[in-house]
Amino acid sequence: MKDRIGTETYFTPKQAAGYFNLSLSTIKNYIYAGRLKTLITPGGHHRISKSELLTMLEGGNDAPENSGRDGHLIKLCCNALLNTFKLLGNPGNYFLIHARSVSKISGAISKAMGLTKKEIEETAMTGLVHDIGHIGIERRVILKEGTLTPQEYELIKSHPVIGYEVINSIDQIKDIAGAVRQHHERIDGSGYPAGLSGNNIHKAARIISIAEAYDSMVSEHSYKRPVSKEAAIAELMHNRGGQFDAEIVEVFVKMNP
Repeated sequence: MKDRIGTETYFTPKQAAGYFNLSLSTIKNYIYAGRLKTLITPGGHHRISKSELLTMLEGGNDAPENSGRDGHLIKLCCNALLNTFKLLGNPGNYFLIHARSVSKISGAISKAMGLTKKEIEETAMTGLVHDIGHIGIERRVILKEGTLTPQEYELIKSHPVIGYEVINSIDQIKDIAGAVRQHHERIDGSGYPAGLSGNNIHKAARIISIAEAYDSMVSEHSYKRPVSKEAAIAELMHNRGGQFDAEIVEVFVKMNP
């Protein structure tokens, strides 16, 4: 049950999952991994404080390691951008978690592909801020729970361009702006915003499109049930050469036997 002790609010794991728009398994994983401290009741049940979970979600070191001269400033820029998702309230927590997952997966794919350290860092960084353009879309559209109208869907599709404009305005990270703009392009040219195809799409964007699709399929959303990892990989395989870069999909599949 939800309790208050002094000025602090405590949740059961299930309540915490609902309140922060997370899956129950995610909450449990945070607890078992020691990332989330809990209050243990006399009966042995976990109770999670609201402030503790907020602190963990906000984090302080989301940006990937960067060994360059401006690495620290780049981290600050990325974390400052991510914090703007808080303006969306509880749904913003999904964007934060999704960003971290996509960054981690993208970095792992880049490493498995044998890219340079700089390329790995830049791809992971791009994954972290790829969805930042959503902050420029009307809140009523972002927060809408029902089916989007065609006009609203077009607004959502503008987020790569908005993200490009945001990233391109910051000197320290403007090098990744192009990949942010292209992360919804498709190998067969049917993507957006420019309908680019094949190798005309930035390599980092091709990697992130796979990482993002996979994370979206296996993660909890308010509008769909997650699928198994096996089903998600099967979907990626089915769409390789069309939506996704076939060679990069093969790399990802080998990472997840």
